[in-house]
Amino acid sequence: MKVTYTILSKKYTGRTGMFGGETEVKGRYRVGMAALMFAVALIVVASLAGQGAGQAHAQEGARIEIKSEVATIADTNLLGQPAEDGPVVANMPVNSRAIVIGGPFNDGWYWLDYSGVQGYAHRKSLVLVDANYRPVPSATPVPTSPPPPTATPTPGTVFEMGPGKYEGLWLGEMAHKGNVWNGPGQGKIIKSWWAGRRVLLYEGITDVKGALWYRVSEEPEAPMYVQASMVKKIAPVKFEAARYRGRWVNINISQQVVTAYEDGTPVMVSLASTGTGKNPTELGVWKIFYRLPKQDMKGGSRATGDYYYLKDVPYPQYFHSSGEGLHGTYWHDNFGRPMSHGCINLSTPIAGWFYRWASIGTVVYTHY
Repeated sequence: MKVTYTILSKKYTGRTGMFGGETEVKGRYRVGMAALMFAVALIVVASLAGQGAGQAHAQEGARIEIKSEVATIADTNLLGQPAEDGPVVANMPVNSRAIVIGGPFNDGWYWLDYSGVQGYAHRKSLVLVDANYRPVPSATPVPTSPPPPTATPTPGTVFEMGPGKYEGLWLGEMAHKGNVWNGPGQGKIIKSWWAGRRVLLYEGITDVKGALWYRVSEEPEAPMYVQASMVKKIAPVKFEAARYRGRWVNINISQQVVTAYEDGTPVMVSLASTGTGKNPTELGVWKIFYRLPKQDMKGGSRATGDYYYLKDVPYPQYFHSSGEGLHGTYWHDNFGRPMSHGCINLSTPIAGWFYRWASIGTVVYTHY
């Protein structure tokens, strides 16, 4: 191997021996093999160091694709928006892994699924999990003085709606697919809702990490919560004045919202599904004339492909001679969108509430 090196500011060129011994050198000096091998070792070490740095650089800069797995290189907050000031959804400790489900957004933000929780993290905090991935080594703890205490977010209610105090209630919809939980920031995942699924925002509550959650169910429904970052507000719910005396039902078809009134006070507000454009709900003022705890229902036409037969439909309350009425629904969960042949589809718990609250002769007002 031909090498060039410098000793005492003099430049030499030579050829190393294969089995030791001294090196022939063009010049006036002869240099021992030990000095030459030392120079070669320096070259090899520098080369290997450069290769290692290149591999690390390539790993950090590797392209992140949708559905790929990534890991955090430091403690990282999962945020509800692709921005530094977004609400905190969850904390991801160093070496936490997540699946990429969207991005990049806003100059390097990725949408991640972290053990069922969705949120955003920046590229600078992530590394691709591939064949070259190595977890960040755990640091050896160094005894230090205890840090000063920091303020811990206190869970609390931001706003709350309920019987007799529904003013300020908002209609919203899922901005993208997300999980529905039985508690704010804790508990179990009940189900997932798709982008565009309508919701009513009955309560806003912060969890122990300070993240905001919305309660999207009303008793007697089971508790259901979604992360506020998942929801887009649509419009305030519209309420009527004291149009009728006593108990009456208001059905706002444009908002797909049903409200139970006692005089001018709303005592229950819920999403509903009214008739589709092909089978619209009749408009006007009606009265409940027939009701029963459950009933088999059928209708439509096999020829047109909209025939249906539904067994044990819960809590039907008929208000129109065409067969339209309020009732529970177990065959879909798309409340807030027109779905029916003219009836007012409600969740089964809410339909049960209306059945216990209303009676024969209760006024039903349907309008846009």
